[in-house]
Amino acid sequence: MTTENKSGGFLEQVGLCLSVLFYVLFAWHQWWSGVSPRLIRGSAERDAIHHAHLSIGATLFVILVLMLAMWLFRPGASILERLKGAFSTVTHTAISLFFIFMTFAMLCGLAQAWAKGEETPFLGVFKLPHFLDWSWNTAGYNHSAFSNIASALFLGIVFVYLFTHLRRYVKPGVAVAILLIVHLLVNLPKPPSLHPIAAFGTYVLIPSYYLIALALYSWAKHRRLVYWPVFAVFIGFFMYLPYFAFKVLPPWHQKAAAETVLVESTETLVAARPQAEIFATPEALASAKDEATWCTQCHNATESDTHLLGPNLVGVFNRQAGTVEGYGRYSEAMIKKGLEGVFWTRANLSEFLLHGQEFIPGNLMNQQSDLSDPEKRNQVIDYLEYISSK
Repeated sequence: MTTENKSGGFLEQVGLCLSVLFYVLFAWHQWWSGVSPRLIRGSAERDAIHHAHLSIGATLFVILVLMLAMWLFRPGASILERLKGAFSTVTHTAISLFFIFMTFAMLCGLAQAWAKGEETPFLGVFKLPHFLDWSWNTAGYNHSAFSNIASALFLGIVFVYLFTHLRRYVKPGVAVAILLIVHLLVNLPKPPSLHPIAAFGTYVLIPSYYLIALALYSWAKHRRLVYWPVFAVFIGFFMYLPYFAFKVLPPWHQKAAAETVLVESTETLVAARPQAEIFATPEALASAKDEATWCTQCHNATESDTHLLGPNLVGVFNRQAGTVEGYGRYSEAMIKKGLEGVFWTRANLSEFLLHGQEFIPGNLMNQQSDLSDPEKRNQVIDYLEYISSK
């Protein structure tokens, strides 16, 4: 055996080990991604899962870089020939696109963490150096979009793999039925129940692209004129999925923050109460903060110049609608409402939190929590007044 063959064989074995480790960690990573949003933001359990998510993501990124290096430098065919092979069939194309989008998803995830000053330890120990300086919004949107593409490709690949093995024992139609039933059983809602958008993805979207993946594999294995347009539409859909689902504008559609134009309020403004008067006890403050947990999914609620998907909520009480400095994602509807003299008084906050789209048609906030209970709604408004009070 030549030295080149020995080297190639060794690299192939190392690559296989890395692949197995990658898929195990990826499955674990997906599990944490699904569990974390169901937990209370700021809780010790959620923080622990969040740090595990960052660590696993950093580890996946390093493994991906190693796998890419081995793929590039392994003896044998030229890089051009390998690229042709990587996209020669629908299966190879799906696998190649999965690794490409996973790499970019991990890159954006790292950038998102670094934008908030968080650590990204490889294997939970070795901290990756900060080498990207992207905004939290840009990195976060792309991380979501790329991760969804990679996850969908991965599920489609696994579905086809299981189908090809199962059909050895049962008819193709029975194999498909068994796999879909297993999917539905595994994803039965668990308390707390799935958000309607997540439920639509789990019970409609995922089974749909299972069937699309199977159709491409069974009929269009080598028909590039068929599977390339399908992949293009698929990728385009997922690139805009965060906008369709949560009204989060893609970075390429965001504008620079417009110059703030201040007007006079159409209503008499009642100054925010001193903090000591808003909540009589620490328990009352903690309860109100807990009710506002969903707000902090998209808004920063601490004294800072930074914004998340939504504008910083500190100072929102009595603030003119659509006028936070340095925030460039306001809808035209929100800015127009502010220019009409609408300020965030207690009455306007209550109406907006109860009937957001009716109060400001076309605004971008996607209400994630039910605040129809006046007591809960007032607690949230009290908390907004509290963090705005001097």
